[in-house]
Amino acid sequence: MASRNEEHLQRALRSIPWGTQTNAKRHERDGMRERPAFIERAEGCRMWDLDGREFIDYRAALGPIVLGYQYAPVDAAVRRQMEKGILFSMASPVEAEAAEAILATTGWPEQIRFMKTGADACACCLRLARSRTGRDHFLSVGYHGYQDWFAMAWPNPGIPAALMPFVHEIAYGDAGALESVFAEHGSRLAAAVVVPLEWHLDPDPAFLKRLRELCDRHGAALVFDEILTGFRMARDGAAGYFGITPDMAAYAKGMANGYPLSAFAGKREWMRTLEQTILTTTYAGETLSLAAACAVMEIYRREPVHEHLHRTGAALRKGFEEIFSETGFPARTAGVDPGFVIDFSPAGEAAESLHPALFNALYAAGIFANEQWFVTYSHRESDIDQTLQAMRNSIRKVL
Repeated sequence: MASRNEEHLQRALRSIPWGTQTNAKRHERDGMRERPAFIERAEGCRMWDLDGREFIDYRAALGPIVLGYQYAPVDAAVRRQMEKGILFSMASPVEAEAAEAILATTGWPEQIRFMKTGADACACCLRLARSRTGRDHFLSVGYHGYQDWFAMAWPNPGIPAALMPFVHEIAYGDAGALESVFAEHGSRLAAAVVVPLEWHLDPDPAFLKRLRELCDRHGAALVFDEILTGFRMARDGAAGYFGITPDMAAYAKGMANGYPLSAFAGKREWMRTLEQTILTTTYAGETLSLAAACAVMEIYRREPVHEHLHRTGAALRKGFEEIFSETGFPARTAGVDPGFVIDFSPAGEAAESLHPALFNALYAAGIFANEQWFVTYSHRESDIDQTLQAMRNSIRKVL
């Protein structure tokens, strides 16, 4: 790591555990020594670190950047709202405006409430399901944030072990485990909280359809964790992409193009549970993020954002597959085009060293590689061409 990044990392570590606020942004947590610890600025699909190195970015700030960094219409909407105020002593009109815009964009939910993080939104869905059904147990599929109920299996989680019996966690696509949990606990399940897609796997719509059937049969809420899939897979999220409507969903990344905002939304019969329980936080009505969301939703409805994400992601993915085949590099791609992953399992035991070796070579070549290769509306054909050439050169160095 170059000098200014290293110097600032040592400074940050003195006052901040990990040197950052987010686990996934910890430097060298996964052996990527060439990845800079800090980004100083970003614009479009490109970023610059503290040493002025330029990168084509495929991390998208861990997913929230769908349109591109410093996207002018969104930032302009935020500046206009800033002139009116950021937080008031009562509700702001922009709350209803943002709610209507998001509901119109997603199509299926009838009501929505705002929060600040994806973890908050997922926890709110579970709370509503428990309050309405009077049940304690739930099924969990995938990662839903750091809240107690979703982190029981983490190492040293600091959570009472007495809570564990209420959580039934299974792997995405494990049909046998799904049937088993509902057969044993179906009458006690308040909800099934599921990521509609595990990015490192191919989609499994049959698994989601069966979840919908079992939740209906047992009176449990089907909750889609759309923190990442919402507004990336399609304008109406995974619900629209798969044609399977949940009872509630949690949204965050992709709602406001980087401004801090999350939400839980759903059918009125589930959302009206808020009449008998309370979920509240002061900053959920912060107006700048809501103004950003209004602008983002307008762009999603007006412009071919998601067609671009799928087309550009497919071009990048096809290019990677062709390069892997040409060079004999032992890898393949998996998942969906707007955020596919590189699967190194064909390399066998060598995958443990090939993965960081390739990604470090890409960072050195100015490509900000990521587990999920997130394209944005700001990626252009020239960016894809440059990335493919860098991938070809990097593989030659690694093999």
